[in-house]
Amino acid sequence: MKRMRVMAVALLAVSAMGIQTAQAASNWAGTADYTQAPGSGGDEDVVGPFDTYDAGAGVVLLKSAGTTGSGPSLVSNFNGFYQSFITNHELAGTVAAAPNLNSTYELTAVASFTESVTAAGAISVTGGSFAIYLDTNPNRNFNTDTGFTDGDAILTGNIIGGTGVANSGFSFGATDITIAITSFNAAVYQPPTITSGGGIFTLRMNDPLDASFLNPITSVMGNSVASGDLKYAADGYIALAVPEAKTYAMMLAGLALVGFMARRNARLSV
Repeated sequence: MKRMRVMAVALLAVSAMGIQTAQAASNWAGTADYTQAPGSGGDEDVVGPFDTYDAGAGVVLLKSAGTTGSGPSLVSNFNGFYQSFITNHELAGTVAAAPNLNSTYELTAVASFTESVTAAGAISVTGGSFAIYLDTNPNRNFNTDTGFTDGDAILTGNIIGGTGVANSGFSFGATDITIAITSFNAAVYQPPTITSGGGIFTLRMNDPLDASFLNPITSVMGNSVASGDLKYAADGYIALAVPEAKTYAMMLAGLALVGFMARRNARLSV
């Protein structure tokens, strides 16, 4: 069980979306006019320029999909589910103003994915999907598992692969994932040229500071937490292009854990 936990942990860090390791595309930088979204009340924001969504503290649920092999060749497979919300828009690390975000409207991020983890902690993401929803009624609630997909999907994509690793000290996991954007609302996003995306996600493992956040959560994206499932707090970024992977990987290795702790403590009260 201990080994399974380590593997699951690692794989979770990956869950939602990540950065592409092999090839880098030009960053998309543009504007999001949320007043043009379906059902807009006109009191949303026009934000930009920006190229990255900063996600707040979120939750990932991992359900076992069986194992193959044994010993050093053991591979554990999982179905994963993630949901969170957007706290900031950023351009090259600088926050773009969105004064009404999480006040008159909210942006939520959800993803489902499949992945496998080896006995050594190597993660392989084999597929999945994600979406960003805009809701003019901020009503997300982790404890009741509601309010994350009741708005309009303004950007969707497929997770087409990824790799990662779990930290052997159980402190955090990290993964890079490649995303293909399949659709977006061209009335919202300008210029309408988004074709790919990614992000850096970290996973907090077995930290008692997360207990008050995680313990009341009994389901994620409609999937009930059952005995043997793994549930973790996650944090990360969603970039609307694939940045240089090695640069982000180095940042992640040195700063992910510290950044996660600071950002999570600040956001759990949101």
